[in-house]
Amino acid sequence: MIHRLRSRDRLQYLFARMVVLFRHVQRNAIFSTLYRYFFHYRECSVPLFISLMMFTILVGGCANHQLETYQELRDTALTQPVYYYTEIEEKIADAENEPIVEPDPFLSEIEAEVLKYQKEWQARLESETPMPNLFYDVSTDPVKAYRQLAASPEAAQARLAEPITLELLVAFGYEWNPGLKSIREKIRAILKRYPQAAYLENVLRQYNAFTKQLDTKVGPKQHKEMMAMKFPFPGTLALKGRIITEDVLIAEKEFEIALRDLVTEIRLAYYDYLFVTEAIRINEENQKLLEQMIAIAQTKFRVGRGKYSNVIMAQVELSKLANTIITLEQQRETVIARLNTLLNVSADLPLGVPVLIEESSVIPTLAELYPLSVEKRQEIQKQKLAISKIGLAVEMANQMTYPDPTLGSSYFENRSMGDLKHKEKMPMTFSTRRTLNPANTAWFAHRGSYIHEMDVKIEAMTHQVEKLESDLRFVVKKHHFAMETANRSIRLYRQTLLPQARQALDASNTAYQAAQIDFLSFLDAQRTLLNLRIEEQRALRDYRQHLAQLEQAVGIILPKQPLTRE
Repeated sequence: MIHRLRSRDRLQYLFARMVVLFRHVQRNAIFSTLYRYFFHYRECSVPLFISLMMFTILVGGCANHQLETYQELRDTALTQPVYYYTEIEEKIADAENEPIVEPDPFLSEIEAEVLKYQKEWQARLESETPMPNLFYDVSTDPVKAYRQLAASPEAAQARLAEPITLELLVAFGYEWNPGLKSIREKIRAILKRYPQAAYLENVLRQYNAFTKQLDTKVGPKQHKEMMAMKFPFPGTLALKGRIITEDVLIAEKEFEIALRDLVTEIRLAYYDYLFVTEAIRINEENQKLLEQMIAIAQTKFRVGRGKYSNVIMAQVELSKLANTIITLEQQRETVIARLNTLLNVSADLPLGVPVLIEESSVIPTLAELYPLSVEKRQEIQKQKLAISKIGLAVEMANQMTYPDPTLGSSYFENRSMGDLKHKEKMPMTFSTRRTLNPANTAWFAHRGSYIHEMDVKIEAMTHQVEKLESDLRFVVKKHHFAMETANRSIRLYRQTLLPQARQALDASNTAYQAAQIDFLSFLDAQRTLLNLRIEEQRALRDYRQHLAQLEQAVGIILPKQPLTRE
């Protein structure tokens, strides 16, 4: 019985019974729970039963009160406080009365001028001839036709299997070479700087006019009308446009350099291709001649009029020619792979035989080539443009240190809600522009150091231009000398050595068949003519390659005239 337990045990017993009661209340209905405890736990005292009844009534009342409160919230319409409408209406009215910031005519005119440069460059970039005065003229009718053919890779590769010309390779390289494509995209990226330079001042003006706030420690201040709006210093925006134009011109020179070097590499490889093809043809002709002489030597040996050693010597010479032809064919495959790499196609793509080109000589003399190369060389022009760009940057840095033109003041108001003591808003106040900080001028602190650094850099780049000019004169002299040397060799071969060697071979052939000379004398005459013909083709290749390198050094395709060395 509960009254027989000690006081401590009695409290534990009551707490345990209340826990059991709470769990049954959760699981079962309230009345079934009370019935169970009343009839099955008769040992419970009357106070415990009364406590349980009061607890049940209290829980039910709280739940009913919460339900009524929730229903009231659902049925009650939401109303905004009065001050909310007041503030919103005032802000809308103030926004309607805000003055419209008119565009600056002077700034708009400069912006239009800057954007005009972008349109001009964009039109040049998208035209058939993107840039005038290129190293190689890609606007001729044959080159245009080849460039249109390059748009279809399958048809273009089929055309490469036929006899190829230098114009065909240059046109395909102009359209396919990844280096040229990269520089074209670089120019397009630089063109996007024009709108950035033109519209940046408008963005800053809008920021000053509409979003800038002042922290006066007495509440948020908002500008109602920005009379102290800053305008760019006269010429600053124009200088930005000129700097971007210099960047575009520098990128254009990079494109010209890439095209010049690409055309030169194609020409050098094409001249190697011509030489190897002609060398194979000459060796095959001599191979046929030796085969005929071997047949004659064998016939003489059978009839007892010749020696077997002559047959052996002819077969040895024939084997040497066969090995030379194999080497030349492998060299031809290497040259083809080089051309394919320049065209950005598979290195194993077969190419047709090269078409012979007309021989020509340059018209300008060496004395005329020196000043012409200094004027036309793209690297020198690029360096001068870089110097001009740095000069513009220094000029703009000097101008940006001066205070921008402004009306000198602006008024603002406190739009915050008044407190309990002050019912009206704070009166309109004015702010004036502070004087220029001398530390921000071009003659103090880091700005002065930067400008001095740029001046020294300009001086260094000027000396670099002088070095480029000096080195260029040596390169022009070297290739001009090599070209003249090769030209003299070609003239010597064609006018003297080759005619004499052909006469000697014909005489030796006739004498050998008449048994007047031995077979060794005939082989010497045949070998001499073969070597002279190969050397004549090598000298012709050297002349063409040095001419191409001379034009690369000068920076333009030199005027030429037909050349006759016979």
